[in-house]
Amino acid sequence: MKYLALLLIGAIGFNSEATESLGTTTTVNSLIKTIEANYVQTEKVASINAQLLQLASDEDLTGFHHPAELATFLTAQLKVFDTHFAVQYQGKNSEKTEDSVKEGWFATLQRSNFGFNKVEILSGNVGYIDFWGFDAVTDESRATVKGLMQFVAHSDALIIDLRRNGGGDPQMVQLISSYFLPKKTHLNSFYSRATGALTEFWTFDSIEQMFGSDFPLYILISNKTFSAAEEFSYNFKQLKRATIIGQSSKGGANPWQWFELGDGFRAAIPVSMAVNPISKTNWEGVGVIPDINVASESALTHAYIQALTLLAKLKTNPYQLVEINQKLTELTTEKP
Repeated sequence: MKYLALLLIGAIGFNSEATESLGTTTTVNSLIKTIEANYVQTEKVASINAQLLQLASDEDLTGFHHPAELATFLTAQLKVFDTHFAVQYQGKNSEKTEDSVKEGWFATLQRSNFGFNKVEILSGNVGYIDFWGFDAVTDESRATVKGLMQFVAHSDALIIDLRRNGGGDPQMVQLISSYFLPKKTHLNSFYSRATGALTEFWTFDSIEQMFGSDFPLYILISNKTFSAAEEFSYNFKQLKRATIIGQSSKGGANPWQWFELGDGFRAAIPVSMAVNPISKTNWEGVGVIPDINVASESALTHAYIQALTLLAKLKTNPYQLVEINQKLTELTTEKP
């Protein structure tokens, strides 16, 4: 099951049909049935459906002039209960055009260096990796990750920046995690409502741990960090393998899938949920709580100072110490 960062859907063209033709009642009833049959957190179903029934009789639902407006409204209502919910209007077959079809999350990742924006070595020999999504694991993405890890392999500390990361595939979480953790490390599990089964995710046996357990690792998060990026951060926090710095993340722990509602509508319904093997719970609704809570804009500077301060105590090379202390002075005397 794949994660996805979901965007609210804007209007797809314009349709001057009367409000009654939008199929509001039919759409809401179909949504209620679909949630009841598939949503993983069954204890929330009664409250969600009661809210939807109330909305169906609300005069506010008579003011929409296009089905996409209804979809956007329903999405906002459902996200109060679970941030992975979404309703989308794709248009009926006669309305669909190439322009109305948005590029998929994973298609965008694949053509954009698999989501990796930046990798560099900062002064003091601190590595830095910034990426905005967890792509599917393929031969190409696997080779890219290996290259990135080799690039920072000789750094003395590493900062992974997930502040703008919207999530993706949990198998990529496994792949990247495997470079930092021993083999046979249980990362996370997912419970499926459809099967009642708990599927476990472990580090990959095929990947050799490149960074030892005492290697300093810092993960940056923000209120935009979502889904698989939250899982990565949460796993490392529970394993006490990294220092998490920034703001609490968005709070989406339930993978989803699309269900057709009819009349051109479809809904993203969370059908499984994360179950961490250590905490026995997850970050749904509350987000990943950082170890060091700072504004997301200053998280990188804060992590960099943390890394350099530690290295100043550990390193003995006088030339590196000069470099470290010079950079520390620069960072700690900068004006806000």
